[in-house]
Amino acid sequence: MANIDVKAERFREFLAEAEDILNSMGKGLLKLGKGVKAGVIDPAVLNGIFRSAHTLKGMSGIFDFRDMAALSHALEDTLDLLRLGRITLTDDVLYCVMSAHSLLVRILSSKGEGDFTADIDGLKARLALSHIKKARTREEISRELLSVLTEYEEHRLRECLREGKNIFIVDVRFPITNFDKGYVTLTELLKTKSEVIATLPSSKTSKEMLHFDILIGTKKDRPFIDALVKNAADAEVRVLSEPVSKPPQSIPSFEEMKEPGQQGKETLRRVSNTVRVNINKLDHIMNIISELGILKSSISALGASLRNERELSVYGIELSRAEKTLERKLSELRDSVLDVRMVPIGQLFGRFDTFLGKISREAGKEARIVTHGDETELDKLIVEELADPLMHIIRNVVDHALETPEEREALGKPAIGTITLSAYQKGNHVIVEVKDDGAGIDVDFVRDKAVDRGVVTSEFATGLSRQESLELIFMPGFSTRDVVSETSGRGVGMDVVKENITRLSGIIDMETVKGKGTRFILTIPITLAIVQALIVEDAKRRYAVPLNSVLEIIELRGAPPADGAPITVGGRSVPAVKLSRFFGHEPTARDVRYGIIAGLAEHRLCVIVDQLIEELDVVVKPLSRIIKPPGIAGATEMGEKGTLLVLDVTGILEQVMKERKTGAPAARTA
Repeated sequence: MANIDVKAERFREFLAEAEDILNSMGKGLLKLGKGVKAGVIDPAVLNGIFRSAHTLKGMSGIFDFRDMAALSHALEDTLDLLRLGRITLTDDVLYCVMSAHSLLVRILSSKGEGDFTADIDGLKARLALSHIKKARTREEISRELLSVLTEYEEHRLRECLREGKNIFIVDVRFPITNFDKGYVTLTELLKTKSEVIATLPSSKTSKEMLHFDILIGTKKDRPFIDALVKNAADAEVRVLSEPVSKPPQSIPSFEEMKEPGQQGKETLRRVSNTVRVNINKLDHIMNIISELGILKSSISALGASLRNERELSVYGIELSRAEKTLERKLSELRDSVLDVRMVPIGQLFGRFDTFLGKISREAGKEARIVTHGDETELDKLIVEELADPLMHIIRNVVDHALETPEEREALGKPAIGTITLSAYQKGNHVIVEVKDDGAGIDVDFVRDKAVDRGVVTSEFATGLSRQESLELIFMPGFSTRDVVSETSGRGVGMDVVKENITRLSGIIDMETVKGKGTRFILTIPITLAIVQALIVEDAKRRYAVPLNSVLEIIELRGAPPADGAPITVGGRSVPAVKLSRFFGHEPTARDVRYGIIAGLAEHRLCVIVDQLIEELDVVVKPLSRIIKPPGIAGATEMGEKGTLLVLDVTGILEQVMKERKTGAPAARTA
């Protein structure tokens, strides 16, 4: 059932995209029509229409929209010949192209349910007429002229053909006694109404006459040129190519192409119900939802207060009922807006095919991309934020992990390396994996390189576990390359990946087997736009803790453990941190505290706070990197309650783990 829903959603996306393409094509045809009337064709406009037809053909083929694929293919062929100057864009050809566009609109409106076979066959036949005429004309010109024209003369001939001019040969004869004067007079006369492309020797001979063939391009027809040269010389005009005059089997005229009742089949209604919305508008709606949530909390508190007043208790009960209804509707509104923001991650995965082809060629390697879970949905903004981290990972895989085709074959591997992009949902997070079948990572080599480059000391590196040694590749300045190339060796790349993933409140893990390959595992929240948060208080300061990372809450009694010291939760040792101490504040003395067990992927952390206040939906506003301390994801407006900092549990976890390794706490304020 879910599979059917995904297919239906993709088909709706195709309809919306195809409608936009046809709309763009229609605007281009309007500009092209104005250009034909003015006698000036803009190549950029023609190329744009061609690209639209090409894209539409590909999309239609993917979705098995056969009628649209067949017609857009025929239209693409005609547009390709037009943009290359191989056929002339006359009014009739333009009308034929516009008719194809109108039929494509009708096919799309039917959503694949109508029968357009006869219409398509008829229009394809009309389009083909221009191709046949083109082939005959170019073959004739090539045989008779191209071998004797200079490069410049051939260029001018092609330009005249592209501009839709008639191509004539004026067979002219001059007496030997006054050849010079007669030739100059005739050519000057021809130049007033045409372009003299070349003067060629004639195959005709005579003892008293000199014979020449003057090749011209003109918008004028043959009778006009005949009359022009009649009184200037003894000449005969031959037609080499006459696209602006109609041959016996020309493309049908406007009236001939119009069919009875055709207007009744056309419609200007849009077939898609899709509306494209600027993401900033959705952010504004999110802010309003957050403010309404704060008002709901105020109403709830007011209702509770009124219930305690005997004379007003009835009103308190009614207000509480209204507050429950408001809460339900707000939840539906929030979920609906979040759903609008969601896009399939396949939109991102599809961008890497061309990128991979480029960098693999530069590296002298061969690679392909395989994707799984393309239908997995993420917030549009998070999808865009993932683009650069994934790009850096793929670049590093090609540059460092994948072997050359010769090396792979020697190792018994396929010559073409495989990079697999996968995505799947896990709770409130999405797991994105990048897996390769390359050489894997040599942990000892990574550790030695980190010491050589001064990233860590030798003593520090000795105490690292295998996993901790692998994570050295995310350190700024680390690189396994000694020589700087266009793609690597500068010590930047993977540290940017770590920074960007952390900024998304995500976490990145690695698995590698030497000689077999490596897997990067990115755990990302589905959305950061609006989140359910637990408002907590510690050392008289309030914070918002995103609930998407909270696993459970426990009650703690007695003195809190030292920062980083583990506590046992459910038989598992979990590092604990007092929130006030983490941010450098003096903790308050309390007998009862609360431990918030938070986690991402397989990592766990207990954040200890003094009080739990309430749950709210909050909109996270990002802070500048300059002022944002570790452990803070952003801020949220709380109306009259002021502004609260939103915790970044991932950042706190990483900071605690780092301090446990080095034993040196970093300075933090919040």
